[in-house]
Amino acid sequence: MTHRAFIIFAAFFFIIFAGCVPYPRYVSHRASVPAERRLTLPDNESLMGMINYYIGTPYKYGGCSKKGIDCSCFVQKVYKESLGIDLPRTVAQQWKTGKYIKRDDLAFGDIVFFRTSRKKTPSHSGIYIGGGKFAHASSSLGVVISSMNSSYWRGRYTGARRVIAR
Repeated sequence: MTHRAFIIFAAFFFIIFAGCVPYPRYVSHRASVPAERRLTLPDNESLMGMINYYIGTPYKYGGCSKKGIDCSCFVQKVYKESLGIDLPRTVAQQWKTGKYIKRDDLAFGDIVFFRTSRKKTPSHSGIYIGGGKFAHASSSLGVVISSMNSSYWRGRYTGARRVIAR
């Protein structure tokens, strides 16, 4: 294979497969959250590290392990394993925990809630990581990072709770 053919092949390979990575393993949250609204640095790193640990875990309704997890267990386990904070198991119970936060006041680590069913109460939860993004266990993709401003999530946003003292 000639040098030119090799470069063309390598460029083609890169272009085709570069889009196959759905989300980064690590997303920095520091740049998008004002310093006065952050957890302490060790808490931030611990929380983000645990979120990253679960990225890619498949979704399983009622699941609560690395083999398969649902949204409320993801939130519960991340808080317990990174910060030692016990949260309730279900979305409905988590919705009643902590202090209500306006969307404009969201900070890294807040629990965000969405209505994805016909119920009037939230049926999905995740963890806000800054920059309009949140980590959650998606029923179709497993644990991922999504934009709260996407057409799907924007209209389903219900509210947020803060369970970490700032």
